[in-house]
Amino acid sequence: MARYADRFWEIDCLRGFAVLLMLLYHFLYDLDFFELAEIQLRSGLILYAGRFSAFLFILISGTALSISHSRALNKEFGRKRTENFCKYLRRGIKLYLMGLLLTVITWIFLPEEYIVFGILQFFGVSAVLVYPFLRYGRENLYFSLFFILSGLYLRTITFGFSSLLWLGFTPENFRTLDYFPIFPWFGVLLAGVFLGNFLYAGGKRQFEIPYTGKNLLFRLSSRVGQHSLVIYFIHQPVFLGFLFLSGLINLNILL
Repeated sequence: MARYADRFWEIDCLRGFAVLLMLLYHFLYDLDFFELAEIQLRSGLILYAGRFSAFLFILISGTALSISHSRALNKEFGRKRTENFCKYLRRGIKLYLMGLLLTVITWIFLPEEYIVFGILQFFGVSAVLVYPFLRYGRENLYFSLFFILSGLYLRTITFGFSSLLWLGFTPENFRTLDYFPIFPWFGVLLAGVFLGNFLYAGGKRQFEIPYTGKNLLFRLSSRVGQHSLVIYFIHQPVFLGFLFLSGLINLNILL
């Protein structure tokens, strides 16, 4: 653990668990999409597992952002705060462009359900939007509720335009493979920021927790959590490549 001494293993472990759940859900989705197995994905345990993985991943990301921000302020005390914001802006642009690349790829191969505002684009925009909220403590609970409740309400209605899809204003018959609008998911991120400011105030753990790094499952989950972005970005090409090499699907299906 020396290499990751500045990390909190429990956060990496939870993030890794969320990623592993997501991998399972997406693999089952691919099997169902290519009609290799009949899997009920729109209700039941599998659907909830997929949604829970996204919820946990975004919640933990908010906590990690809070910790990173606290540590940056400690290191940059006396410097201009705009220096710190530039880090979030650069990260936001990077994540958004990665998400945009996935949009283009899915638009080419799956034009009827291509990704419009997926989780990487959500994280890209959120990395910028979250900055003014990082200074708040319990206030983020109220902000969180506002975004979540507003988003749940927006899901009950449809609109005659698509220009605000990124916020959560969806038109009728809207279909996409991956969709994480600001309302309600930014509220989940802010809940994570609240937890970070409360449980890891000043970038330091405020509670005792035993280290379980000798457990193989915890170590695997932590390692996955440390490389979650790369794993998320490449997992679908890996899955499709595996199915193709196994002879279960062919390129004609994708083209």
